[in-house]
Amino acid sequence: MTDIDDILGVLENSTRRAILRRLLLESSYALEISKSLGVSQQAINKQLDVLQKANLIFLAEQNQNSFGPPRKIYMPTGFSSIVIDYAPSFIDIKKYDLPLPSNTEIGEKGTINSLFEVEKKLDDLMRARKELLEKKNSIINSLKREIITRTRDSIIRDILMDYIEGLDPEKVAADHGLDSETVLNIIERFFNL
Repeated sequence: MTDIDDILGVLENSTRRAILRRLLLESSYALEISKSLGVSQQAINKQLDVLQKANLIFLAEQNQNSFGPPRKIYMPTGFSSIVIDYAPSFIDIKKYDLPLPSNTEIGEKGTINSLFEVEKKLDDLMRARKELLEKKNSIINSLKREIITRTRDSIIRDILMDYIEGLDPEKVAADHGLDSETVLNIIERFFNL
């Protein structure tokens, strides 16, 4: 499962997020996670199943246990960054996959100061991104007014509105049950491309 809606649905649950945080520290099994989080083992097993179906964790191994059935040891997987923009003129959600670390990878040596430096750079990027989003919102708002003013046909208007939000003619075509060439012709005619 890699659909953004599915991942957001899985991550909206605080218990599942707590399980993932716990598994980022070290691989673990249901009873150990249950004790760590103060949640029943039955509830943890249910959430582990949901996380595994969402491909956010995997069963790494099963260890024999002298006290009962084998312990299922889980590890996280499927790392990504999900960016959600909810602006007055558009909604945009994008998923950027992050590489899986290899088993031997230790990571970049760093200090707390280098962590602060990286965090500051990320904050600076977010401020610059915010400014660009404000410009994008203004441009989309202007284009929407132009589309409403110049287009009487509601289907063409919907196609153009959907296009300016994502700039993806193939997705617009699929969403409207049309072929890509028809959508591209509508876009090219309206925007004089």
